[in-house]
Amino acid sequence: MPFHTRNCYFFSSKTILPLKRNKKSNYFYIPFPLFDENVYNKWINIKEAYKLILGPNFVPTSWNRFPIKTLWKERKFSDILKQVKGIAVHSERVRNHLMSRTNTMNLLKKFKFIRPCTNIKPKDIKPFDKRIIDILFFEKYRDSDHIKQGTQLINLIYNTSKKIERLKYGYYKKQKMEYLANNSKFIIYFSFFDTGAIGLKEIQNYGVFAFSHQRDLIIHPETSFYVPELANEDDMNQAYRIIMKKIEAVTILHPNTQSIAKINQEINNCQNALKDLCQNIL
Repeated sequence: MPFHTRNCYFFSSKTILPLKRNKKSNYFYIPFPLFDENVYNKWINIKEAYKLILGPNFVPTSWNRFPIKTLWKERKFSDILKQVKGIAVHSERVRNHLMSRTNTMNLLKKFKFIRPCTNIKPKDIKPFDKRIIDILFFEKYRDSDHIKQGTQLINLIYNTSKKIERLKYGYYKKQKMEYLANNSKFIIYFSFFDTGAIGLKEIQNYGVFAFSHQRDLIIHPETSFYVPELANEDDMNQAYRIIMKKIEAVTILHPNTQSIAKINQEINNCQNALKDLCQNIL
C-alpha cells in the first residue's frame, strides 16, 4: 500500500471507524470487521454504510449453522447486505451458500469476489528430489466430522512406501508449517469446509502440489488437482487410487518446484486480490 489498479486507488488505514475515517474515500474495505452492532449502527446513522465492503472474514462463523440467530451480523445479514456496498467472498460456493441460507438471491450483485491470498515468498525453494516427505496430510474438521474418512485414507497411504506427515488445523506453529512445506512434495488438503484456505496458499507458495475436493481451491491445472472423491462419506479407496496414480505421474516428470512455486505465488499474490475487488466494484 498504496496500490493502484485500473480506476481504483487503495490506501491502508490502521483504523476505519464511523468517526475516524477518510471522508474523501469512496469506499471502506474492511476484510476482518471486528466492530459490534453499535458501531455498525453508527455507520447507518451517519448515512455511510453504503460505502462499506465487509469480509471475507465476516460471515459465516460456522458453515453448517449459518445464520446463527444469536450473532447480530448473521441475524441481520439480509439487512446488512442491502445497506452496504457489498459483502466480499472468496468463491461462488461461499456466495451461493450465504444466499441460499438467507434467501437473498435477489441481492446477488452485492457479493464481491476477492481471492484468498498470501504474499509469503520463500527465498529458498527445496528441489523436488531433495524433499523427504511425499505427502503432507492437512486435516481440518471444524464444521464437519470426517475423522473416520481421514483415518482410512491415512492408513491406506501408510501401507505404501510413501512417507506421510500430518498437519492438524489449529495445532501447529508457523515455523513447523514452513519446514513441512519446504520438505513436502504433495499436500492432501482434507478440510471441511473452507471459505479461503490461507494455510493452503502459504504451503503452495513453497512449490507443493495440492489435492482438494473443493473446486475453488484448484488454482492452476499444473499445480493443483481436483479430487471430489475426497468428500466421499463412505469409502476413501477411490480417492486414494486417484491420488496415488497422479503422484506417480507427476514424480516421473521430475518437476521443478521453483517453477511450481512461482506459478502459485503469482496467483496467490494479494495485489491480485485487490484487482479482483476493483473489478467487482466498478
